[in-house]
Amino acid sequence: MDKFDESIKRLHSAVGRLEELLKSKDSNMAAQISKLQDSLNKAEGERESLIVDCDGLRRENDKLRPALREAQEKYAAMQVVNEAVAGRIDSTIKNIQDIVGES
Repeated sequence: MDKFDESIKRLHSAVGRLEELLKSKDSNMAAQISKLQDSLNKAEGERESLIVDCDGLRRENDKLRPALREAQEKYAAMQVVNEAVAGRIDSTIKNIQDIVGES
């Protein structure tokens, strides 16, 4: 019976060590889960903030798009006027050169 009792004691000891190991693993696992949950909550908060920022940028883009289109149209019109003025200046210079050359 001594060997039987000794075997039971060793079995109880092994079970106790196993239980301690599992408890430490569970607490470590719980800590990891808690840490992951905190990270997830932070990421969700950042995601919500980014959604708000993105919506604001879309609204601003919608406001700026017509202003850009108008500026592009004015620029194109100014180029046409600039070319006409440059043509007139070139023509006037040629006329003045012709007059000066005839004298």
